[in-house]
Amino acid sequence: MEKRIRVLMCGSDIRTVKGGMVTVEKNYLEYPGWKKAEITFIPTHTEGNPLKKCLCFAGGWRKVLGCLIRRQVDILHLHMAERGSFYRKAWLLKLGHWFSVPVVIHHHGAEFEDFYGTLSEKKKQYVKEILEEADLNLVLSERLKQELLQKAPLAKTEVLHNAVPVPDRIPDRTNVDRILMLGAQGKRKGSYDLLEAVAAIDKKLPETIKVWMCGDEDVAGVKHRVEELGLQNRIEHVGWIAGTEREECLSRAMLHVLPSYREGLPMSILETMGQGIPNISTRIASIPEVIQDGENGFLITPGDVEALQNRILKLVSEDRLRREFSEKGARLIRESFSLKASIDRLEHFKENATEGYVNFIV
Repeated sequence: MEKRIRVLMCGSDIRTVKGGMVTVEKNYLEYPGWKKAEITFIPTHTEGNPLKKCLCFAGGWRKVLGCLIRRQVDILHLHMAERGSFYRKAWLLKLGHWFSVPVVIHHHGAEFEDFYGTLSEKKKQYVKEILEEADLNLVLSERLKQELLQKAPLAKTEVLHNAVPVPDRIPDRTNVDRILMLGAQGKRKGSYDLLEAVAAIDKKLPETIKVWMCGDEDVAGVKHRVEELGLQNRIEHVGWIAGTEREECLSRAMLHVLPSYREGLPMSILETMGQGIPNISTRIASIPEVIQDGENGFLITPGDVEALQNRILKLVSEDRLRREFSEKGARLIRESFSLKASIDRLEHFKENATEGYVNFIV
């Protein structure tokens, strides 16, 4: 029997933290088909006040140290965002290399460019050193790969798209009546642009169609704006959903809207497209590598509320177009963004490992 690679994965606590990075972690941890890896997960970040976050990292650091001392780790896999997440993972990278363990940094930060732009030249040099010291940097798209290499030209970097579980067939969407937005609520995600667009076309939409804005963060602000615009009868839900309620909402979604200003590669787009739900999003970050405007979804410029109105009305009114986007989108996700496709990509790294790269399967 082939020896399994012992992977120690670190990231945000999947029990307390919400968001795309945690969804990626969960997908990897829950997937039953790993054949060449044995994964141990240690959380190094949690939600809460600064003291709680510090205690979580200190506890995680000690556990990682214990695993390294006992020689229980072949590869350290670090899920990284920006700001504090970068510095926490930098310390863990140094720790792993002190024990001669290869380290993979898996980049997720949608706001890494903003974070990097605020740094002094000395700190930018530190970022460069960390990225180039990593045995492999995994990024979500070709565009993000080029951005990373601009900061750290010698960084060993590969593209690994986010991946989602994909159903065997597209669910029936003949009786759908919800416009859905999945993800954190707030200005960065374009929640207020969606509200402005819905307010402008409210009288043109069938009364049966309701909008669900499902996510955490600025829930209170979004609810307040709903009241200001008089959309209480149209916006049926604002806030986090999970479990059976989430599955029921997805089954009734006629389209998914994510008018973001900053992103990486949103899990909500991949998940909904995989379910056959047409998408409207913005022409930013890695999104155009998934949504081809007019082919399998619609893309707009961030902040273009008028274009958002028009695209919503078009998809709501044209069943044929929704079906076309649904079929093409689901096919793309199945072929290129499924968990199986992600595993195949990782196997490619192992089989074609060259000097300076990590020979690993996550």
